[in-house]
Amino acid sequence: MRTGVAISKMQGFHIAHEAEKQYECTYCGNRFKNKNEAERHQNSLHVRRHSWSCSALSSYDRAFHESTSRPGEADTCGYCGEEFIRTGPNPAGLGRIVTDPDWDDRIRHLQEHHKFRECNSSKKFFRADHFRQHLKHSHAGTSGKWTNMLENACMMEEELPQPLLGR
Repeated sequence: MRTGVAISKMQGFHIAHEAEKQYECTYCGNRFKNKNEAERHQNSLHVRRHSWSCSALSSYDRAFHESTSRPGEADTCGYCGEEFIRTGPNPAGLGRIVTDPDWDDRIRHLQEHHKFRECNSSKKFFRADHFRQHLKHSHAGTSGKWTNMLENACMMEEELPQPLLGR
């Protein structure tokens, strides 16, 4: 009879525990005391809307953006913030254009200083701070306003997982 009492007691504890933690993760079944905790858990562990990967940089030009201090005249490296002058005259008369020798300098910079395309391109980061650490340690990246452009260029949409049925 003692076994029946022990099982009954355990069932009582289980029911009380479920009442205390009434919000359940629809992906893994973990339980939480309040709705916000359950949502934060799901969003941080199961529902990853974005990832960051170097594979998203499909071409060298995606690693550069127009300089904010010299618009129309220079481009900024998204890894380190170094500026590269545009030397070609613009036929439209506004600013300058990037010439083939300008691109040679930019590509050499990416390859020699930032090891462009030398990392594991299948690697994905589901947190921006982890991607920034990757840029720093694998590509000699330095943080600055230029980093946001590179993060945006490397951001990819993720397919949302399906919740487990029956939960």
